[in-house]
Amino acid sequence: MKFKEFFKEALQELDNLVIIRTEDVLRPGSTTKVSNHLLNKLKILGMIQNLFRFKSRKRNVAITEALKVETLLGNEILSYNVGCWRVSIIEAKPMEFMYLIKPLISEDLFTLVETKLDDIIALMKKGNNLADILTAVLKIPRGMISEALFALRSTVGYKQLEVFLQDPYVTDIAINGAGVVWVKHSYLERYPNIDFIPTNVYLKTMEEVIELQQIIATKCGTYISVSNPIVDTQLPPRDGGHRVHLVHYIISTVRRPETVIRKRMSVPPSIAQMAEQGVLPESVAKLLKVVIYSRGSLIIAGPPGSGKTTLLRSILYSFVPLGWKVAIIEDTGEIDPLPGSSWTRYTTFELGNVKVDLFDLAKAALRASATKLIVVGEVRGVEAKVLVQAMLTGLGGLCTWHGGSAQEVIVRFSSPPIGLAPSQIGMFNFVALMGYGEKPRRQLKQIVEFIYDHEHDKILTNIVWDRQQDGMSISFEELVQRVKRWNELKLKSEVPVEKLIKSL
Repeated sequence: MKFKEFFKEALQELDNLVIIRTEDVLRPGSTTKVSNHLLNKLKILGMIQNLFRFKSRKRNVAITEALKVETLLGNEILSYNVGCWRVSIIEAKPMEFMYLIKPLISEDLFTLVETKLDDIIALMKKGNNLADILTAVLKIPRGMISEALFALRSTVGYKQLEVFLQDPYVTDIAINGAGVVWVKHSYLERYPNIDFIPTNVYLKTMEEVIELQQIIATKCGTYISVSNPIVDTQLPPRDGGHRVHLVHYIISTVRRPETVIRKRMSVPPSIAQMAEQGVLPESVAKLLKVVIYSRGSLIIAGPPGSGKTTLLRSILYSFVPLGWKVAIIEDTGEIDPLPGSSWTRYTTFELGNVKVDLFDLAKAALRASATKLIVVGEVRGVEAKVLVQAMLTGLGGLCTWHGGSAQEVIVRFSSPPIGLAPSQIGMFNFVALMGYGEKPRRQLKQIVEFIYDHEHDKILTNIVWDRQQDGMSISFEELVQRVKRWNELKLKSEVPVEKLIKSL
């Protein structure tokens, strides 16, 4: 049996018991009724006291108390603190990992905050100092203020998910009905076959899952219900602005409501940093800079989670001047206009019969006096036509696209519901194909140029750079020699190319 299946089965059996005291189970002559199968599991798990004792119905965090986590389920390969939690990554078996948390503050403090929550909120509404409120209401010394603040944030925040939202190394959070919460961890990206790993945070009932969905939806300024069963939104900026996907249990065949949070970095790495990390060669980064200053167009394609939006944000934040009039349109806001910039951003909106989609936003962006660049966070349909129209007026264009190859981009752009003509597809200069590798995990795979063949009315492709064939040391001069439309870019560039490529 795989570790994750073993862990889930053990938790399910433990749910049916009250509190198992290992010394009672193992004591000769004990009358405690536990199956031999479960007894073997308890022995394997370390014969620890109060195994997975759920102390709080609201949090239901399975906490190991007697032994260090490395003796519980395997070898501890990484540990660090997140707020008042101790996080450990455990390798239970070769290539089978688990994310364990252990509170560094007492459960009594969590309980105290919960019982006094109404008093705390009432005093906060009066404008009193929060530290003074916690000291007076909880009757704790000033030295415990930071712990009390953390307990308060967990209680009024995102409940069981708070530690994952605060952990900078967690990139994705997934809940599929009652049971274990799963996460993606950036440390494990070095292992290509590892995706989500289980945690010891456990939602026991469907009611808890539904309540958590309602909390998240409310904080995002929306709702989830039978009339609105699929919600795609984002957390408030103060909570990270992460992308949220909620699915109501009514449309799940196994009645397992789904909650997925895709975290984003508040500030993406610069293009120079991405070049240093091996995401793309420095020469390719310089080519992309020329594309931006020439008001060219770029499609960033790749599978989900391959770093498309990260690359797009890095290009914008590294190359686009603050004074340029840039219009950004997105389904879910991920590309924040830089502070002090003249950029503007529109996001889709739906409430009852009122619906503003990407096509509407693309038309609005053209009326927003955008003079330099239009950015579409993710092209999926007819908004691509408006993007092309914008490029015909002289604007540069940037967008992301779910696709695995340049040929796939062409086929889908030319097919319904988009239905672009070959001459319109030829408005795009390049496709940057993102993908997965060993190091770094997310990396640029290819740069492909689009060339419109007037005689045969079709799109030709020209591979300008390929990671496998060309490696990372290709020079900018060699790239330029491969670009068929280089003179077009050079002629349109607002800054001399020689000046642009001096640095990133």
